[in-house]
Amino acid sequence: MHKNQVTASAKVLLLCGALALAGCYEKKSGTSETAPTSTPQTETAPARTTPAPGASATPPATANQKVDIDLYLEVSNGMKGFMPPPAADKEPTVFQNRLNKLLSEVQDGIYVDAKRYYLARENSQGKPVLDSVTYNTLKNTIVSGIKADVRGTPLPDMLRAALENSVERRAVSVIVSDFIHGPDPNNPGQFLSLDSDIRSSLKQAEHQGLVVAVLAEASPFFGTYHPAVKKPQVKRNLAGEQIPFYIWVIGKQEEVQTVTNKVLRNLPAQQAYFGFHYQQVPYSALLKADQFRPAGIVYCTSRTAEVCTSVNLMPEPDAPVEFTIGLNLSGLPASMQEVAYLKQHLKLSATGGRASLGTILAASEDVKAIPALAQYTHFVRVRVPQLTANAGTFTLQLPQVVPAWINQWSTGNDNNPVAAPGKTYQFNKIMEGVQALYRDQNQPVFSATIKFNKETK
Repeated sequence: MHKNQVTASAKVLLLCGALALAGCYEKKSGTSETAPTSTPQTETAPARTTPAPGASATPPATANQKVDIDLYLEVSNGMKGFMPPPAADKEPTVFQNRLNKLLSEVQDGIYVDAKRYYLARENSQGKPVLDSVTYNTLKNTIVSGIKADVRGTPLPDMLRAALENSVERRAVSVIVSDFIHGPDPNNPGQFLSLDSDIRSSLKQAEHQGLVVAVLAEASPFFGTYHPAVKKPQVKRNLAGEQIPFYIWVIGKQEEVQTVTNKVLRNLPAQQAYFGFHYQQVPYSALLKADQFRPAGIVYCTSRTAEVCTSVNLMPEPDAPVEFTIGLNLSGLPASMQEVAYLKQHLKLSATGGRASLGTILAASEDVKAIPALAQYTHFVRVRVPQLTANAGTFTLQLPQVVPAWINQWSTGNDNNPVAAPGKTYQFNKIMEGVQALYRDQNQPVFSATIKFNKETK
């Protein structure tokens, strides 16, 4: 070994020894150094396997990944009126407009990877058939109508066949139908068991941890209408009356939201979501923003935290405490973000005191421009007139609810849609069957908790 090499090695050994005495540091990344594991760390919180409540200003990842879609269109005689034969002087129906846009996004949009198209019908043996077709065939059916004489499949059978097919392929099911139940003529008792039959047909959704989104819209209908109730008339000829149609989306929650937010877009007002739950939405008590000044004695327990999930406060008889909680609800379905919906359904519970909800606001453009508030989409005012304990919690929860429109769009007699347009036979029973899939899940859509400590004079 050369002399200079020995000298260099000795220097390295002496340097390491010196560092060992001083408390060596190990490089953990290309840009930072951290103390060895044997050195106590009092200023850095340990790594969490789950995020702290409200700690993230970024909502859970939703509606950005690509999905595989199986698109099913029911092609029974009862669906023909939504797709009348085209003519130069005729406008497309609402149904045709909606389906053309959906089909275009599925075929050419950037959020869909694999896609498969099916025409759902019943064969001569009364069994559901899913005919795999090309994009052009499905598009031609939508714009030019159903030519063949096709019996409709009983609703539970169609749902079961479609869902089993998509679960096997790990794709999102998108099912388009009028959802008028036409049971087997030899088994009219199916009318009485519609809710349980629907629940059974969708059991794969429960077993696989899938969610269901239901979107409803009404369209002018031209031609022969086949009601579920056959008296006094077995069928009626309609000339543009409004008949509901539905788009069901079934799959993993994140994938369903990709379909509703990025593929369907511009959703109809009538939306229902079943099985949706968010482990965490970003939130914080906002105590320093001029736009949401607190009232009374209240401050964040941590003087340095950027996100405040614990407060100290002291309401007095003549000076109740008021403060605002910022929420990022951008990951929720669009209808659940509406202020009117939140005002109706958002709940506040308190332990160790009394509290009530005040105003609920969506972020304005001015608020979105403020860096400290830009990450929040909604602001909820909380009023605290009294504490009964030295510590406790205030919890905001959005419970699972069945939208009111479901009953409004349901009827027990659909024989005359001219007299009562825009209703579907026993639609509420159909939705009860869907809701039953999640009856053992008592989780709210989301929950946000602010802890408190009673401030003493």
